[in-house]
Parts: sequence; structure tokens; C-alpha cells
Amino acid sequence: MISEDDDRGDPDTGARLLDHSEELLHRQVHPQWVVDGERSSQAFRPTKKDDGMLSIALGSKSSGEEAFIHHTRVLNLASGGTWAVTVGEASAVDLRSFEQPLENSPAHGFLDFRGLSRGAAESKAKLLRIKASERGCVYAAP
Repeated sequence: MISEDDDRGDPDTGARLLDHSEELLHRQVHPQWVVDGERSSQAFRPTKKDDGMLSIALGSKSSGEEAFIHHTRVLNLASGGTWAVTVGEASAVDLRSFEQPLENSPAHGFLDFRGLSRGAAESKAKLLRIKASERGCVYAAP
């Protein structure tokens, strides 16, 4: 579990550390990452282009439906639906959650996978997928 003594911000990005353990972190799951209704752990693991920062939308600023609409209509990206984990669930697997509003995405944040090996990132992504699956789909693609 991440210590409460951790710095409240990220010096590299200027992002603010999230500390409300129950806050939902909405993640858009690409349709290719859903097979027979199940999400692959890829949905919760950053790709090379993410530089170790997995994008999420903060539940305090966006509902699952709003996050889906923003992702698909504003950003013009594909999504098979919105799934979520909480700040506390991310912290339980030693991942920090940050708020990082962007000009075109005011509810944007990220889960911090920076510095992890591929194996460690995959392991944490699998645990997040399990938590998201237990919660169920927050917003299903129409």
C-alpha cells in the first residue's frame, strides 16, 4: 500500500496526487480488448505511447457515460465501454493516481506505471482488471 506520506504532486508532470480512496477512475476499454464480454488486462496497462501514464477520467468530474461520450465524440477514439477502479484499489497494488486536467480533457488523470518492468505492469494490470470486472461495466457502449 502506498504511504500517506507520499508527495502530494508529481514533479515531472505537475499533476496532483489523488487521495480520496473511493473515487472512481473511469477507463475506456478499446473494443479489441473485449473478448466474449471480458476485458483483457491490456485495458489497464499503458502502451509505449503512454510513457507509463495510463489515462483515466476522474469520477469526481465525469460520470462513466460522460467519460465515454468525451472519449468517443470529442477525442474521436474507439471505446467498447467504460470500466472503473477506485483510487484505493490502485493504491492497494502500489499504483498512484493523479489528476492531470488537459485543455481538451478537463477530467483527465492517470495511473502511474512509470519505472515498472513489463512483467510488473502486467501483474498490476491483471489485478486492476479483476477489480473492474467485479464492479461491472460502468457504462456500456450503445
